[in-house]
Amino acid sequence: MLMPLFGYSQSPQSDEYYNRGVKLYNEGKFKDAIPFFEKSDSIDKAEACPRSYYSTHGLASCYYKLGDETKAAEIYPDKYLTPVVDRRLTVESDSLADQLDALTDAGDYKTAITYLYRILEIEKIVAGDEHPWVANDYDWLSYCMMHTNKYAESEKYINLYKDIYLKTYKVGSPQYNNALTRYASRMHSLAYYNGKIGNYTEAIRLGTQAMEIRRKVLGEEHPDYASSLGGLASYNSSIGNYTEAIRLGTQALEIFKKVLGEEHPVYAQSLSNLASYNFLIGNYTEAIRLCTQALEIQKKTLDEEHPDYAGRLGLLSFYYYYSGDYAKSSDCINRYYSITKRNIRRYFSTMTHSERSLFWGKYDKVFQYMPMFAYKYADRTNYELAYNSQLFAKGLTLNAELEIQKLIEQSTDTTFANRYYKIRNLRTTLDRLYEIEPSKRQMDADSLAKVIEKEEQLLVESSKELGDYTKNISIEWQDVQKNLKRNDIAIEFANFYDRDTRQQVYVASVLKKGMKYPDFVKLDFSETDLSNCYTNSNLYNAIWKPLEKYLKGVENVYFAPSGKFHTIAIEYLPDDSGDIFAQKYNAYRLSSTRELALPHIINPNKNAAVYGGLVYDFGRGDWQDLLDYQDEIAMETSFRDLPDVSESLRAGITFLQGAKSESDEIVNILRNNKYLVSQGTGVLGTETNFKKLSGSGVKILHIATHGFYEPENKEQKTTDFLMTNDKSNKEDNSLSRSGLFLAGASSALDPDKRKDIPEGVDDGILTAKEISRLDFKGLDLVVLSACQTGLGEVTSEGVFGLQRGFKKAGAQTIVMSLWSVDDNATKDLMTEFYKNLVSGKTKREAFISAQDFLRNKYQDPRKWAAFVMVDGIE
Repeated sequence: MLMPLFGYSQSPQSDEYYNRGVKLYNEGKFKDAIPFFEKSDSIDKAEACPRSYYSTHGLASCYYKLGDETKAAEIYPDKYLTPVVDRRLTVESDSLADQLDALTDAGDYKTAITYLYRILEIEKIVAGDEHPWVANDYDWLSYCMMHTNKYAESEKYINLYKDIYLKTYKVGSPQYNNALTRYASRMHSLAYYNGKIGNYTEAIRLGTQAMEIRRKVLGEEHPDYASSLGGLASYNSSIGNYTEAIRLGTQALEIFKKVLGEEHPVYAQSLSNLASYNFLIGNYTEAIRLCTQALEIQKKTLDEEHPDYAGRLGLLSFYYYYSGDYAKSSDCINRYYSITKRNIRRYFSTMTHSERSLFWGKYDKVFQYMPMFAYKYADRTNYELAYNSQLFAKGLTLNAELEIQKLIEQSTDTTFANRYYKIRNLRTTLDRLYEIEPSKRQMDADSLAKVIEKEEQLLVESSKELGDYTKNISIEWQDVQKNLKRNDIAIEFANFYDRDTRQQVYVASVLKKGMKYPDFVKLDFSETDLSNCYTNSNLYNAIWKPLEKYLKGVENVYFAPSGKFHTIAIEYLPDDSGDIFAQKYNAYRLSSTRELALPHIINPNKNAAVYGGLVYDFGRGDWQDLLDYQDEIAMETSFRDLPDVSESLRAGITFLQGAKSESDEIVNILRNNKYLVSQGTGVLGTETNFKKLSGSGVKILHIATHGFYEPENKEQKTTDFLMTNDKSNKEDNSLSRSGLFLAGASSALDPDKRKDIPEGVDDGILTAKEISRLDFKGLDLVVLSACQTGLGEVTSEGVFGLQRGFKKAGAQTIVMSLWSVDDNATKDLMTEFYKNLVSGKTKREAFISAQDFLRNKYQDPRKWAAFVMVDGIE
């Protein structure tokens, strides 16, 4: 089998001839392939292509296969076209090699690596350790290692590839130069991938090696050499070496201009990169000139509605903004908003979830900064932009996914639902695979991930017949206002980093009935002034006092937090008189005020599930019992009772006596009010039982246990809006760092005891990602009676934690905590809340009344202010 061509020729015509020759060769039509290899070889030699080795080798291989070894030797050295030594081995090697293309095309690099190890073993026997065949195997291994994020291994194998070729061929020969340029190409790619993960020092080292080789072999007027310069400019910029970035970027720009011309897209990109480096050193005039020039080039090659054109327009708005030209800045950012919003509606309908995440990842930072323009340039257009951008951006990918689910559930065609639930089940299987050591997996996780992606693509393509799911993700301020009453106010909080003050700035967009457009308020909030905020009025005066004129005559305050407000119960802040905001107004914390414009269907069922009093420390026998009897003890959709067990204080994650009492009392309250309740307690409150609730239509879910959140700290940079981060796995990674501990979790966290968990049994560590895979459609209320269940990674879309996990699963209202909670106080709050709820009060009324009760009993805010309710609207 001939190796595929990776764009090594300088001529597209040569590539075409070569690839046609390869096709015929691999079909066994060696004689028919010869003319095509001859034409490719002739073009490559005429253009002095240093990579002409491939066409020459193809031609020689044809003659060798036809039995004319003399002719083959004239074209290429005999030592390369090694005769067959062991037919059985070469047949096996060819068979494995034939599958490599398909494996790499499918992204199954791990399987490809195992095949390559065997091919390498065979070809070392057949041809020797330093044969070019072996070198090419090293090249393949380098490629596959790079795509499995094993960069050190990738570098090791490409070095082995280079060493063999440089020993085998003369200095300056086509084969010698080809090996060097191939090596440089791989080093260039490795530099890029190291840059993506923030390893800029390594990126500069690898990129410099690639640049020097390309300069030596290809010359200083070659586009590959310019690409190396451009890459190094980017890595230097990322470590703050802007002067060097500008020097390298300018050099690359001049080469592209000379070689490709001033209307080439690569030249436009180089201009844009150079603009960003100038911006970062404060040279705004030059940044504007370069970016404008890039936009003019794009106008000739791209539709002005194209996402890339919009992206560059967004950057230009920042350059104008910091230059002080707010009028032009405002014009650019509003055009950017309109184009991007249309593009998201246009393209989201044809994208899978991961594709939507990647697409939105290119634009979400700019949306986060849009209120900044209203902050500096106060007019109606920017006030509307500030509100609309937050309505659109908060929870965008989540809302898109939920809207697709709604259309599928409403369809009478079961084909869509069947495929959707198949994908959900496959994702659950994939999650479990990732929890198993790679050597013990029964199937390849990467291959399954590709299957899921293809299935989702088929679902997306077919779901176009269901209707426009993007309607509800395009809600604007007028839609929210239509649903406000005269005594209502909607507030969208936002925050952004101000380069001038080097601080986070917090603002509020406010909307009331009768307003001609939203108003905009600058707040006095500082992220450093959070001490004793529930016992003095400092924070109240910073956040709520600037809004007082809008609160006159208001009863219901619907607000959506942003930034630090996700971690502060701002609705419980006291004013100068000691009156708490949530007592003065009916305060509703929402994921976004767009919730006011959406229909909410109430689940008529009276089904509930309650977890509490869990045993966290398991012995080997406990795990085995679960394996033997999990089908019998599982919480099925019938919501039958589970047998109780005696509780004790176990090592590790401590048994919560208050949670046991709490769950028992809540079960009694609900049952006495005709709820069909299933209780998970003791050793039976397992993760497996919890997952059995998926698809059951449960209306109320109460979980009293330990929660966890492991932050991944990242300091926000002033240049974040310039970055286009790869977000394909960002959400899943964030959701994996927060969750709940269910029965057996303490043993699962103990390395010595974890080995006792039988294969196929859940470990009791329920992550937000696992929750997101479940079907909680109809879950009207979930109460997370545990520590820090409201925490997670704060993003421009909201909080990526348990809240996100349950929302993705279908939950409407969530009660959660912002810090470690007191066991007894929590029990009092929760039991009072359910008493209020079954008495006929709304969720919000029941919750606030319970907090009033708790505040009268416990003066310490740490005991009564920990829990908040999100999206508690009826």
